[in-house]
Amino acid sequence: MDWFIDTRRLRVIVSRRLLIYGALLYVVLAWAINMIVAKQAIEQMNPLAFTFVRFLIMVPLSFLLVWATRGRLHIERRDIPALLLCGACGFGFYQYLWVIGLANTTPFATALLGATSPIFTLAIVAVAGHERVRPGRWLGVAIALLGVAIFEGAFSGNVVVRIGDLLVLASAAVFAGYNVVGSRLMSRYQPLELLTIGLTIGAIMLVPGGVPALLHTNLSALGWDVWWRIIYATLFPILLTYPVWIWGINKLGAGKGSIIQFLCPVFTGLLSVPILHAAFLPYELVGALVCLGGMIFAFALGRSYGESRVEHIIEKGEPAA
Repeated sequence: MDWFIDTRRLRVIVSRRLLIYGALLYVVLAWAINMIVAKQAIEQMNPLAFTFVRFLIMVPLSFLLVWATRGRLHIERRDIPALLLCGACGFGFYQYLWVIGLANTTPFATALLGATSPIFTLAIVAVAGHERVRPGRWLGVAIALLGVAIFEGAFSGNVVVRIGDLLVLASAAVFAGYNVVGSRLMSRYQPLELLTIGLTIGAIMLVPGGVPALLHTNLSALGWDVWWRIIYATLFPILLTYPVWIWGINKLGAGKGSIIQFLCPVFTGLLSVPILHAAFLPYELVGALVCLGGMIFAFALGRSYGESRVEHIIEKGEPAA
């Protein structure tokens, strides 16, 4: 009888774990597809117009989701500076860098360089003195940065530093600010509430670049092949994945979520081949593997019991573009 109970309990545990891993893989796959879909869309319309249209749809939908889930929206006066910083680093200023960067590089490079955000998060918490970061993590960071250098052709005699790569790397650094500041607000704001506030602030910041771009875009001339990509890039990267991501990493525990997110560049690269007919040079593949290996090392083998807050900061703020 005890054996039967233990077996049944084991099946329940395994089923729950499979559900959690499946949910997180769905999120990462949705993010990877978004890299390709967004790239295809901005090849046919202004990148800032594309982003602004997304936010014009996302902001009302986020308020609707708050209402549908019987949530509430509130802003504490002491949090206004932090919320403005979240809106800028997570959505506003971040989107300028990310979408213009994507327009000037490949989806694979965008996914790979964008995945370095946890490295910048580590640097911020270390410099700010929030946590002591063990040497094992810094070794992983060094390996990851070496991989970025290899990917850019630094050791192959084919150095081609694309402006898009630099912008995406800058967006990863900016998003690290969202990770750090946003994690400190989680105790007072629900995830969907913080997301809605951040999206609203981000949309306002996008007005100077988005409105002129939109006015010079003939939306009626865009075909369904563009609109379905806009719809996907509006719904999936944030609204239909962020709540799932938060649920999954809360269930899975510290550390593992950061490792799973590194599958995004892998999925993006694999999907780029049949969809975009992408071809990768040998040194790019080697650099990508070294970079991903370094990041996985930093967040898997460099852990310590005293760094749980670092993991919390990195994992709680990881929605994609």
